[in-house]
Amino acid sequence: MDFYILKKQQELIAIPADEQSCKQYLDSGYFYIDKVAACNETNALKVLQAKQTKALKVPLVMALLALPIVIFAWYNLSP
Repeated sequence: MDFYILKKQQELIAIPADEQSCKQYLDSGYFYIDKVAACNETNALKVLQAKQTKALKVPLVMALLALPIVIFAWYNLSP
């Protein structure tokens, strides 16, 4: 089942992916964050958190992998 993740101030909520109910929440001051597939509201919020964590991990891992190469190149190119 799909869920819309909405946010109002610091509150995150997951609602079933129904455009009419989503529009009501948006009209009451919520902002659309994402659409995720999960079996219930609690898991939908966990899926969103996992997606955000993965989005942060990939650039960090790439930077850590590139660091030894940069250091090695710097060492070999400096007089």
